[in-house]
Amino acid sequence: MIGTNTATPTNRGNQHVEKTLKTRAGLNIVKTTTTDTQTIDWVALDSQGKIAELPPPRTPREGPRPTAELEQAGAELGPAGTVPVSRTNLDYLTNAPKKVLPEIQFSKRQNAGVHWYCQANQTVTNIGGTGTFSMFAPYTQSDADFSLLQTAVTRHDVNIQAGRFPPFPGTQTVEAGWINWKQQVAQPHLFTYYTSNNYVQEGNNQGGWNTDFTGWVQVDPTIHPGSVFTPLSIDGGAQNDLKIEYNLHKGNWWLAVEDKWIGYYPGSLFSTPSSDPASSTLAGGSDTIYFYGEVTNNEETLTTTDMGSGEFANKGYGKAGYIFNIAYTNPQNVSKPFNGPWRDSDTSRYTHESHFLSGTKRGSYAFIGGPGAGGKIGG
Repeated sequence: MIGTNTATPTNRGNQHVEKTLKTRAGLNIVKTTTTDTQTIDWVALDSQGKIAELPPPRTPREGPRPTAELEQAGAELGPAGTVPVSRTNLDYLTNAPKKVLPEIQFSKRQNAGVHWYCQANQTVTNIGGTGTFSMFAPYTQSDADFSLLQTAVTRHDVNIQAGRFPPFPGTQTVEAGWINWKQQVAQPHLFTYYTSNNYVQEGNNQGGWNTDFTGWVQVDPTIHPGSVFTPLSIDGGAQNDLKIEYNLHKGNWWLAVEDKWIGYYPGSLFSTPSSDPASSTLAGGSDTIYFYGEVTNNEETLTTTDMGSGEFANKGYGKAGYIFNIAYTNPQNVSKPFNGPWRDSDTSRYTHESHFLSGTKRGSYAFIGGPGAGGKIGG
């Protein structure tokens, strides 16, 4: 069942549109193609500036993995030396809801604008982490709502200078995961996000989704923020998932999808807005890592948007959404199993079931999900 756009999303103003168009105009677009889900501009790799050194290659996991839209046989690609950047829908850009971490939450005296979570975090010095995320297409009540599973690698208490605000201690993040948000891309897809200033401002070199603003540097020619993958998971049927990893390599936050390093957030994004040494910002490493499910509520009433598959977590494998092999990477670049406490916003609608330090091939893992208000999957 497909939701209709009946919500009243946050209007962020035409300044976001103007900034994005200006940024895109500054790139060397060599070719433009259209897929079943989006329009893609093929940008000369070097028009993004000097490209940083890639981290060491990752070993492919055993068994089949999902296929990105641009990896499909017959997909139209750009010329050699170009990389894909999704064309932004300007209506989405103007009205997109604000992103926040679970603890940076709005008042719940009304439902519009509220985000709902099933989240775990571990306070530990790290240079990234990884998880394997189930690939369901959760129902969303409106096209403005999103439902996601994600990781966020964060640094707290950074001394931030943002615009006209006096310096304040805030959070910086790099985030990625699996999202269904029809205003952003018509089908469920990979997303990235970052903030250098505690989510105070989005904009070029400040923060934002995917390639909406300057920040993300795209390197891979087939997988990019906004990529659609197949096959999806089926409630009660075949299960498919996507491995996502962040790693701080030589001062830059690189993102791997499966065994490919697809791009990065330069460390300078996080050191620039602070008067502290770079080592005291996210450019120098993370102090907390998160894994969670999130749903936005753009309606005045409680949303019926699903999380995961829409099944509650206790339904387990084959039914509920999940994150498997959840781990953080210590400063010695060694992967360690995740083991953090959980908090759920509303267990009558969205739940988790964790199996951290399981000692099985799933490592630390959790099932996450629920049907939203009314208790009906798909609306």
